Amino acid sequence: MKKFIKVTSLSIALFFFLAGVISAQEGGHSHKEGKAMHSEKTVDVKSIDKNKDGKVYQCPMDKDQISDKAGDCPKCGMKMKEVSVESFESKHSGGMEMKGMENKMMMDKGKSMDHGNMMQKSKSSEKHIVHTGAIDVSQIDKNKDGKVYQDMMDWNVISDSPGDCPLCGMKMKEVTVDQAVKNLKKHGFETK
Repeated sequence: MKKFIKVTSLSIALFFFLAGVISAQEGGHSHKEGKAMHSEKTVDVKSIDKNKDGKVYQCPMDKDQISDKAGDCPKCGMKMKEVSVESFESKHSGGMEMKGMENKMMMDKGKSMDHGNMMQKSKSSEKHIVHTGAIDVSQIDKNKDGKVYQDMMDWNVISDSPGDCPLCGMKMKEVTVDQAVKNLKKHGFETK
């Protein structure tokens, strides 16, 4: 009889433990779904542009974070990027369109990460630091001091001078040429 009580008690405890785990997981999914739904809401950018200067500031990583003032994103701390109201409306058809998998960072060999197509292709000064294909870091080190600047999120963004990543807005970190090559290899990029 004692054995039966122990087995029954253990079964009941296991049942409640598993029920709690499943409930917690479902709670996490509904929270994520709620966030996704929040991301797809329509945003009236003109109402955010309170000073009517025709520009707003948007976080490159959390597209829901839009402000009329320059500064850092209150959620992730990244520098908010200036966006004209006109271009925002034309890009987003009057609202924000988060497309889930398209905003997922891709780290395929030789491809740059996709942060919602944040790279502004018209800016040739920024374009040349985003490298594709087999990357020769020694060629990027134009002053031959053995150091380059690399983004710690977009590993294929490398420059010989300091600055911010044109894809994500993060400040690039100074690293040795050897360390930049190791970082590229570690994250699946091809090097020369």
